[in-house]
Amino acid sequence: MTSLDNNEYPKPGEFIITTIQEIFKQGAFVTLDEYKNKKGMLSLSEISPKWVRNIRDYVKEGQKVVLLVLRVDSERGHIDLSLRRVTDAQRKEKVQEIKQKQRAEKLLEFLANELKVPIAEINKRVGDKLLEKFDSLYDGLEAITLNKSIIDELDIDEKWKSSLIALVNKSIKPPLVDVTGYVELRSYEPNGVDILKDALKTIEDYKTNSKIDVNYVSAPIYRVKVTAGDYKTAEKVLRNSVDGCIEYIKKFGGDGEFRRTLKQEH
Repeated sequence: MTSLDNNEYPKPGEFIITTIQEIFKQGAFVTLDEYKNKKGMLSLSEISPKWVRNIRDYVKEGQKVVLLVLRVDSERGHIDLSLRRVTDAQRKEKVQEIKQKQRAEKLLEFLANELKVPIAEINKRVGDKLLEKFDSLYDGLEAITLNKSIIDELDIDEKWKSSLIALVNKSIKPPLVDVTGYVELRSYEPNGVDILKDALKTIEDYKTNSKIDVNYVSAPIYRVKVTAGDYKTAEKVLRNSVDGCIEYIKKFGGDGEFRRTLKQEH
């Protein structure tokens, strides 16, 4: 895969993984793990919004820390960083990103070993190609688990394709998303309860690989939740399944209406 140039610097506003190298009275010097161990400065004022009595209560030598890039002077080699401006959510997201990167690189190593092909060739023909289309290597491998046709865009032979598909299917669980909507149903027939049940059953029986849950909210409203691999699929299943339900109840003289949200759930 394409690696960072030795002269490449992070951009202001970027969250990076660093290692605390040296602590002194007015702050700490750190190395930037993702940027060829370039040096950066974490000043005392950027360690915590509170008064800092002892820097070592917040950071220690050798500790890995997620920091925010404030300013970069590439000519002078100065990089100013902040710890106090990093939220817990941002720190967790960055750590997760690094873990996914390491995992994706490991998977390509497994592929290279299985195919008995140099890792450099795997990185070039698989890793770099995925990075041309996706924000990260992990995103690209994850996308293959959701859409196998993506692999056809890679310049690799069929043996590589089958091995790669088997590897990602075994190692990466596709992310799942939930979408929720509401359907309001009314039947005016003497056997209206049975008609309502049958109408709702059309949603539950809708043919899809996604998961559909139907729950009673309050008469005459029902909640429909669809769990799928992506929002586009989930939305499509939600609307099509509910449309089929409404069409069914209208056949028997009833009424139906789809709602995206409720003003207040009961």
